[in-house]
Amino acid sequence: MARVLVVSDVHGNLHALRAVLSHAAGWDEILVLGDLVDYGPRPGEVIDELRGLGAKMVRGNHDHAVGYGVDCRCGEATHWLSVWFRENVTLRLLGDGDRRFLASLPLRLPVEAGGLRGEAVHGAPSNPLYEYLHPWLGEGDLCPRLRPLAALRLGGRPAAGGGCPRGFYLVGHTHHQFLRVAGGAVVVNPGSAGQPRDGDPRAAYALVDTETGSVTLARVEYDVAATVRELEELGVPDPYLSALRYMLLNARVPPRPRAA
Repeated sequence: MARVLVVSDVHGNLHALRAVLSHAAGWDEILVLGDLVDYGPRPGEVIDELRGLGAKMVRGNHDHAVGYGVDCRCGEATHWLSVWFRENVTLRLLGDGDRRFLASLPLRLPVEAGGLRGEAVHGAPSNPLYEYLHPWLGEGDLCPRLRPLAALRLGGRPAAGGGCPRGFYLVGHTHHQFLRVAGGAVVVNPGSAGQPRDGDPRAAYALVDTETGSVTLARVEYDVAATVRELEELGVPDPYLSALRYMLLNARVPPRPRAA
């Protein structure tokens, strides 16, 4: 039996990560669902902290963008902010070793909980880097995005009637915390530790009991003001600083400035 602390989308926010690590009790392993970097002021320290704890990690789209020097292909509402921040802050703060580490992270990891086998990915089994599994998706949209399960390797099989494939799935990417049961599929998104966008600015995480399959979704307050101060100290100008402050304080995507 193991209790797994599941964290996603830390985005360089060391204060949020440390709050989660302090608040979560009794975990045996840490699993990180990608996006360690971008948007936040301390990406290198986040990488070091998680590596030092022996965390298992998958690669997110922002990790991929930094590791391979490509576009993050994130949502249009934050793309302008992401591109500027990565080029002007994240890449300046990270060394070659950090970038190689991010590029080396796997896209998928097998998981098993409560007798259900499945995968841990950043986005979705159908597209680990870029697909969004939003909590409001109906089963007709959700189930196809779970299908590329690598069923022969993991022993999963589609549910009868063409519904969701039976399995346990851990996903991130949306910055929305949720637990969905659809047919034979259990889908868990721990939410974003470092930059929630579901209206609750507290750092989000999940605890999974691999024996029983039980899932606990949790939130914890952290020093948001300290993260904002660190962004200010890095010299992040407006409109980027204002947008980041808005996201951290309100847990919502910021309005796009006319000049951006």
